[in-house]
Amino acid sequence: MKRLLGALVLASSSVLFLPLASYAAGSSGDLNHAESLYKEGKYKEALALLNTYIAGHPKDATALVDRGDDYEALGDPKSATADYSAAIEINPDYAYAYASRCDSRDELGQNRKALDDCDKAIGLDPKMAYAYRARARVHVHLNDSQAALADANNAISLASDNAFGFEIRCRVYVDLGEDAKAIDDCNEAIRIDPTMEEGYFQRGRANIDLKKWTDAIADFTQAEKIDEGPIAKYWLAVARLNNGDYDEGLRNIDSYIAAKSDDGDGYYVRAQIELKLGNRAEAKASAQDALRHYRIDGDQTGAQKAQDLLDSIGQG
Repeated sequence: MKRLLGALVLASSSVLFLPLASYAAGSSGDLNHAESLYKEGKYKEALALLNTYIAGHPKDATALVDRGDDYEALGDPKSATADYSAAIEINPDYAYAYASRCDSRDELGQNRKALDDCDKAIGLDPKMAYAYRARARVHVHLNDSQAALADANNAISLASDNAFGFEIRCRVYVDLGEDAKAIDDCNEAIRIDPTMEEGYFQRGRANIDLKKWTDAIADFTQAEKIDEGPIAKYWLAVARLNNGDYDEGLRNIDSYIAAKSDDGDGYYVRAQIELKLGNRAEAKASAQDALRHYRIDGDQTGAQKAQDLLDSIGQG
């Protein structure tokens, strides 16, 4: 949650426009109520209260940022970005607003703009751990693992009790192929917050690299329990393919394809599972689908492996 992550910033930064504590002195208990609702995960209710308040107080930068956090929590980074931008227009030195806009712009795929925002946030408040975590994620998406690692290290040194710092460094270590270090960091993230879905997910990725199929299955299964989504289904299928659990793996990959029907990787894994099950016709059809989608995406490496699989099926 951005607002909770920003609480440390509110306590330490002098550049913020209006601290949350000023709500009570400002106009009503509605804003305190909105804060409580946010902490309880009742984002729609909090949003409604903030809409009412902001209609009468359009220049309250902190209220705008809080509403941005609610939009972000509701999966609307575009509206969140608009509110963070409005807050920055009111107060150009609002470090947390820049960090939050960095995070939201990164979600929107605006990675370079996100990087600029995180740089600005850190320039205004060099001790904001959240800004380093956000910038680390941007660097991950820009495929700059070394820069991401440096930022993750800074985030952890500034807030060693925050699970998100260890989770992002775990992810970076997986990308770097340092899987033992990745597992150590994900273990720490999960110790701090046992409900962190991403901690289990990234540890599962490390276990895939280490060919620890049973451990990977356990991690992705737990990630699914916390926050069900198609990506974990894909990795469950990969782990189960390698673990010999073909029937369950087929169910996983079919669920993934239902959500991501344009991804060649899903069809490629499905073809392999069908082949293991002895279903050559289904395997061939899935390999053809994989080849078609790889070609649409311009993925020559994927297209070649799909063609190789088709050739092996034809020769069998």
